[in-house]
Amino acid sequence: MTVKFFSFLGTGSYTKCRYKFDDIESSSSCYVQEALIAILLKKKVDLKSIFIFKTKEATDTNWNKNKKYPYEAGLDGVLSKYENKLSINPVDIPSGQNEDELWEIFDSVSQQIDEGDEIIFDITHSFRSLPILALIILNYAKFVKKCEIRGIYYGAIEAVGKEIKDIEEKDIAPIFDLTPFVRLLDWTVGIDRFIETGDARHINHLMKLGTKELHLKGMKDERNILSDFSQKLEKYTKNVATCRGKEISNGGLKLKDTLEDAVSIADKAYIKPMKPVIDRLNDRFKNFDNDENKNMLEIVKWCSEHNQIQQGFTILEEGIISYLCDKFRFDKNIKKDREIIEQAIYIKHKSLQKDKDKWREKAKENEDAIKNILNKFNEENDKNLIKVLYEEIKPIRNDINHAGYNEGSMDAEKFETKLKNLIDKVRKYINQNYDVR
Repeated sequence: MTVKFFSFLGTGSYTKCRYKFDDIESSSSCYVQEALIAILLKKKVDLKSIFIFKTKEATDTNWNKNKKYPYEAGLDGVLSKYENKLSINPVDIPSGQNEDELWEIFDSVSQQIDEGDEIIFDITHSFRSLPILALIILNYAKFVKKCEIRGIYYGAIEAVGKEIKDIEEKDIAPIFDLTPFVRLLDWTVGIDRFIETGDARHINHLMKLGTKELHLKGMKDERNILSDFSQKLEKYTKNVATCRGKEISNGGLKLKDTLEDAVSIADKAYIKPMKPVIDRLNDRFKNFDNDENKNMLEIVKWCSEHNQIQQGFTILEEGIISYLCDKFRFDKNIKKDREIIEQAIYIKHKSLQKDKDKWREKAKENEDAIKNILNKFNEENDKNLIKVLYEEIKPIRNDINHAGYNEGSMDAEKFETKLKNLIDKVRKYINQNYDVR
């Protein structure tokens, strides 16, 4: 990967001072670009090339000449000392006075970004909205060209505490690291993806970056909490996405256990944007407990909320089988036991109790067990549950799994509403006192 330094040159009359970042102090300079590049090189940042975006006015005032100090070199001359070490690239741009010029700037900045580049961006100078425009372009390029915004910096000469005209060469201006605020854009994308689809990969990546920041700050306990929370969230969402029925409920409980600790650190600077995610998860998982059948309905509700419709129908059908296994004291984790339950409810639904010739082979092999279950099928709730399972859930699951190639396939728009309605129906028959929000 190539590390590129981007900066816009303005037309101001820049005063000399020293700049400081992370305890590293630059020599006196009127150009923050010179100071910041020197500091980055001292920090062993592997800079390869410098791109200075400049309007015609900036070229005349601060590139070819030095507006404040006419007898000294402009930025072109100042950066020439790096010519043997770095690639120096001045890029002419319009001043952005109208929409066409703004799109021209978009093209100029975009053309300097290659696939996988790492970008360090100085936003200290330039005309009005240009640095903001460039930041938006970089964020766009992050997705299109898979580049990384490695750092955003601002040389805050106004933080010296003096009028600009009174600032002396010995005065020190801080350079602010604004990179964490750029991460807000990443969090926006990650949280949106998570809420819409339940896909936590993006926010997990951001949380892993957060653990690194907490580690660098010596916040070991907070780092461990965040790392644990991140791993459990990743595990849970993957289990749901792939319908890992044996693991989802227990994984949800483990995630719930970490949420309280996660809430306690959510206000830390580097992970503050994840607070809405934690609040949302806290709200969703507070109904989780040791009853896997109740948890199953919460998980299907999750699928419905995150547009995981196929997973929702699969988990709902298999969850009903698991519920009946528990009810009739069969082991839901053993394939043979699940098959016996499925055969029994099939016979019950088709009213084949007295017509053994039409029983399937598995039912005939386990006749005593089947009869025992059939004798206990007297509750109205169970009958209604089996009816819902065979007449509504199974046909839809088959429709989805056969990619709509079966006769009477349903329109895609109807699946989401149907799943929501079925959650309410199944809830009523599994536990009338259980309230799924």
